[in-house]
Amino acid sequence: MNQQPEISRADKPASETSGDPLGLVIICVSMLVVAWFVLNSSPLQSANDRSRWCTVWSLVERGTYQIDEINQATGWSTIDKVRHRADENSDWHFYSSKPPLFSTIVAGVYWLERSTLGFELRQHPNIASRLILLIVNVIPWFFALLSFRKAMKRLSVSGPALWLLLAAAGFGSMLTPFLTTLNNHTPAAISLIFCLSAIIRLTAAEEKRNLDFAIVGLTAALTVCFELPAALFGLLSFFLVCNIDVKRTLKFYVPAALVPLAAFFVTNWICTGGIKPFYAYYGTEKYVYVHEGIPSYWSSPQGIDANTESTAVYLFHCLLGHHGLLSITPFFVLTICGWCCVKNLRHGQRAIHWMGLFLSLAILAFYLSRTQNYNYGGNTAALRWMLWLTPFWWYGAIPALQKVTQRISGIVMVGILLGAAILSAAYSISTPWKPGWIFESMQAAGWIDYRTKIAPFDPPRYSILGHVQPQQTGVWKSDSPRGQSVLQIETFDERSLNGRSTIIAIFKMETPSASGQTTVAIDIENFKLGKDVIAWLSPLPPDWQQNLTDERILNFQGKVPNWTVNILRSLPRPRPYNAESPRYLKYTKADGEKWAIKCLRGAARVRFRDTDEQICWQRCDVLYADEVPFGVAAWTTVVTHENSKTIRRRQKWMTTQVPD
Repeated sequence: MNQQPEISRADKPASETSGDPLGLVIICVSMLVVAWFVLNSSPLQSANDRSRWCTVWSLVERGTYQIDEINQATGWSTIDKVRHRADENSDWHFYSSKPPLFSTIVAGVYWLERSTLGFELRQHPNIASRLILLIVNVIPWFFALLSFRKAMKRLSVSGPALWLLLAAAGFGSMLTPFLTTLNNHTPAAISLIFCLSAIIRLTAAEEKRNLDFAIVGLTAALTVCFELPAALFGLLSFFLVCNIDVKRTLKFYVPAALVPLAAFFVTNWICTGGIKPFYAYYGTEKYVYVHEGIPSYWSSPQGIDANTESTAVYLFHCLLGHHGLLSITPFFVLTICGWCCVKNLRHGQRAIHWMGLFLSLAILAFYLSRTQNYNYGGNTAALRWMLWLTPFWWYGAIPALQKVTQRISGIVMVGILLGAAILSAAYSISTPWKPGWIFESMQAAGWIDYRTKIAPFDPPRYSILGHVQPQQTGVWKSDSPRGQSVLQIETFDERSLNGRSTIIAIFKMETPSASGQTTVAIDIENFKLGKDVIAWLSPLPPDWQQNLTDERILNFQGKVPNWTVNILRSLPRPRPYNAESPRYLKYTKADGEKWAIKCLRGAARVRFRDTDEQICWQRCDVLYADEVPFGVAAWTTVVTHENSKTIRRRQKWMTTQVPD
């Protein structure tokens, strides 16, 4: 037998076996903070984590990787999906664009929770998602920090340096906010922490444990499976342990590494029908498509996803700008200094030292070369595709920390850097799927603006009507707890009034409690100039009665009723509608085919005093579409109390007439 004896506690360095109550306190307090935020986190925070949650739900509830059903549920839709079919004779289905292994693991946790506690993700999204996050994020993170602490003690890191490192890991890392959401970056970093701890043991101990060879193989492979760019680290870890002992590498490292790698390719094969993950098809027809009349988000990315900055500007923001590794987490300035200190490093520490520097430069260069993806990882608080490297940066900071913490002034300086990093993490801990404080500050100052520019309406629009034409009828319905309301507008031939083009229109309103009808004249020229409703809507001139024979037209009043003006404005007083990003209105054709029409979107809001003298805001969102009568497909009005933000009234109108 070639089995090596285990290292007894007496054989371990005194620094590793000595007590360190403050270090344990730091870890435990940080875990309590993270657990509290996880237990109060919002589920389905972004398209990114919803993409994985959709797969988790579909695997457990429907036994498939297809997310068609759950993607249509309110609050579950995601842009991080692909459209795929097995062959030309099969139907199209939606799948998460994320590699399926991690979602499969989480689905196993969800199945266990569902089978024992009974909380279903759609019915109980808060409690179900939080329990799962505690199991897949918080608990592994706790043990990872304990492992990191033991590795630091094995390297004889001094007390102040160790405590500051643990504080940086527990409170001052941008990994912390991502613990409150489902993502691949935290499990990758956790796997890497365990892997580096095992490497420290292999290189520091005189007797090499077979178990540590297996741990390095398993955790290195898991890191690769969770973060595909970490494949380079997987190769480096293999060569490193080969340099220690080739035979035991082949005997223990390789089989352990094959387990997660096999799971990765098997789950990917089941999901995609091949070994290539959907993520690698970016830019192809799997991402860029038109489904039931609606183009995919990636056909025309918006906001920061459409960023076209130069490589130099992108590099600046990756390092020192709004997503900067050093600006968001200035504690890593010590890592830069530590990388310059290579003397007196132990063999294992030196290997991790150089690996961290090489991998950081290589991964950064890789993403700088992907000019079509200059989006900083999307709408997030950090440069998330480099987060998995964070444990390397902690190790890299050790030499500098060991030196500067020998003086009180050095500890104060480190405390300032750490405090700034903690503030960045705390700002985003509720949800990492939003810009960080530096980004928002720069945007407020006007230094950056990644928002997609929407051309304003020309001419301006003060009304829900997109156009007015003769001989046209439009009908819209609105449902409420009190019943259904119906609005009908009918126009007749175009006439000349005082030398101006005018169309006669009948407005008819039916509500559960009342009904009304009026006949008005619409000044087409003022309407096309984009003036307010009262500038183009007027009562019929009295002398027109002699030339009109339609009884409906003759039934008019001497003035325009207020309800007509109010419904056309859908606001308490005049306010031009701002052009917003387009939307698609889904409908079903006569032959049963599902389709959609592209709508221009207008939005405006007005502050006013409600009937009970309360100060409120009324907002109206309009979907303009030339394909439907009068160019308006739908509009929604919402009245919100100014102070309490509670919704007092909401009403949505939808056209009953859609194109064939």
